Amino acid sequence: MTTQVVKPAGAGHETLWVLLASACILLAATVLIGARAQPLAAAALAPNQIDARTQLNAVEQGVHADLLVAAEEITALVATDKLLPRVEQLREMELPPFAVGAGAGTRGGHEWRTSTQGHEVAYVGRSAAPDVAASMLLRLPAAKGVGEAPGAHGHGDEPEVWVQREGPGAWPEQLDDASLTRQGWRQVVVRYDAGVTRKDVAR
Repeated sequence: MTTQVVKPAGAGHETLWVLLASACILLAATVLIGARAQPLAAAALAPNQIDARTQLNAVEQGVHADLLVAAEEITALVATDKLLPRVEQLREMELPPFAVGAGAGTRGGHEWRTSTQGHEVAYVGRSAAPDVAASMLLRLPAAKGVGEAPGAHGHGDEPEVWVQREGPGAWPEQLDDASLTRQGWRQVVVRYDAGVTRKDVAR
């Protein structure tokens, strides 16, 4: 009786060809995606603007974020009460950054005031520690519901945050763009570009 052993066909060559084909497909896809991708161009900044992500330090970024959230709360209060809330009221509500607490001093210790000039409305925070955080200003759209037409002051329907690092840190005389810029204030804008790594703070 004769016994013949039949060995199974090896799959080594087939596996190699599959891996090579996969690698070629991935390489071709990478080349095509890279060729078609367009770099995100960062919007140019005006001379009176700074970038929130790259030109504010960590403390200032926190106050900036708090002011934008506070703007929504202030707008809701105006719609309900038909009256612009005072700083004292915002402080009693413990609304950052107006709240006075243990952490306020470590964030610049801002002294907040309300400034209303014509149709311009702003909450101004003068920094007690400029080396920690700059003075900050929240300029609101025209106060709807308190007798002013929307957009009456002409700077848009969105709240704006401005910072002041230069100068004696005086309270702003006027709240229009030209006056704020002349007094050393700069508008904080948020730009999105290809870079996601925070760069050194520009002073």
